[in-house]
Amino acid sequence: MSAISDYFRTALLIDDRVAADYRALEQLGGGSTRRLYEEPTSDLHEPLAEDETPVRPADLVRAFLASGVVCSVLETEEEPSDLTQQVLKGALIADLLILDWLMPRANPMTIKAIDEVATKHPERLTVIVVFTGAHSLSGVVQRLIDECRFETIDEFVVRRNNTVVLVFGKPGPKLTGHEDRRQPGRSYRDLPEMICDDLDLIFKGLMPEFAFSGINALRESAPRILATFNEELDAGALIHRALLPDPDEAAMQFIRLLCSDMELALRDADVTRVWDVDASSDALARVAESSDAASLAATLRRSPKLTDDFEALDDDSLVKRAIADGFVRIGLGDSAISKAITDLEAAMAESRISSENLAVLMDSSGFGNTPPRLELGVVVRDAEERYWLCVQPLCDSVRLREPRAFPLIPVCVDASKPEAMIRLSDGTPAGISFVTNLHQLVMVRFAPNDAKAVVAAGTSPNWYFTDEKGTRYCAITRLRPDLAAHVVHTLGAAATRIGPDQSEWLRRGGLS
Repeated sequence: MSAISDYFRTALLIDDRVAADYRALEQLGGGSTRRLYEEPTSDLHEPLAEDETPVRPADLVRAFLASGVVCSVLETEEEPSDLTQQVLKGALIADLLILDWLMPRANPMTIKAIDEVATKHPERLTVIVVFTGAHSLSGVVQRLIDECRFETIDEFVVRRNNTVVLVFGKPGPKLTGHEDRRQPGRSYRDLPEMICDDLDLIFKGLMPEFAFSGINALRESAPRILATFNEELDAGALIHRALLPDPDEAAMQFIRLLCSDMELALRDADVTRVWDVDASSDALARVAESSDAASLAATLRRSPKLTDDFEALDDDSLVKRAIADGFVRIGLGDSAISKAITDLEAAMAESRISSENLAVLMDSSGFGNTPPRLELGVVVRDAEERYWLCVQPLCDSVRLREPRAFPLIPVCVDASKPEAMIRLSDGTPAGISFVTNLHQLVMVRFAPNDAKAVVAAGTSPNWYFTDEKGTRYCAITRLRPDLAAHVVHTLGAAATRIGPDQSEWLRRGGLS
């Protein structure tokens, strides 16, 4: 089991046909030799009509449990009025949501429910398994494409935003077009493994492997972390809170404390092993498969520091080795590396888009569903489409009792020499630079709300701040803390510049 498939540990199946796994007591005759604790029979009989296949919960739960997944089964009413709400709630709770397709039989609503999940939670990873007695699985896939705007990943796997749907047939019904490969045998034993195979196919890659490994490590370490943050700390935490100028600040301090324990758990679990040369070789081969290695190989061969064992490699092998080992390790200097970037991009599939997305992720983060606070690192856009970075220190952004001026420095979008990358409100990545000349810094006054801070209004993702004059500033993104601190440091350095008088002959190298 991979780190990806290991993440999926809970499942919820919703179906309108659930077979009883027991016989009522009144049906047991006095002469019956069957004992109550014996396992029920699990023979599945081929249905006479489409989608008449019932789910046998004991067999299903047993099959998933053998794969490390806890599965619950919910039988809907014959005419459920809240099916969509059940599906939406299930999608938020379960790692895997398994749905019958023709449910209810008289007026199928499953496709509407799936569309609602993809629409209402586009930012959330949701995996839905359609487990159906319908005779045509390709027909199910086509309806998802035509009616719900899903796109095909594989023949029976579709995706829309971050909602993924896998289509499988229930055991028993005859399927059209040799689709029985998407159908477990006469029992459910093979279904979890078939789902895992699809998941590994969909989420393959270095970054998914790293992220899933990290999440799994946090889940495994949760009992230890929960034991660490026990009630014995309450008295000390309350004393610490009471002694702060603003007791509410303790909450953010404890969040950082909890995050440090989570970081330790990630280190202990060695989730960084996915970046080893051996572990990353498959991803390297995949991104270099359909690209041009010749230009980069030629650049590498021009380096006088390239050793003989590298020279002997063919172009593809040389490029892969150079990327795996790193350009510095194979002897390239800083200037040579900078010149090789264009050739490196040509040797990696979709490298430009990928590099932009990674740069955005490393430099900035979104606001989520909680109204952001105006503070250091927040990028805003005014009514004249100008962009600004707030450089107000964190300690001056809280405990406000009256309006306060916030320093904003200009941000140049689509800069020729970008210092960072952010994602604009329309989702477009853009390179930005920061104007740290003091004479271009502006002071804008904002009034605090009941939280004693300047908190954004609006709804996610359309947050905005309003200054004392009524001007709106749309919240665009938040720079990572270390990048925001770097910009402030540059601003401070500009404020301390000194231009001494000195010999111009000496300054220009006359002594050399």
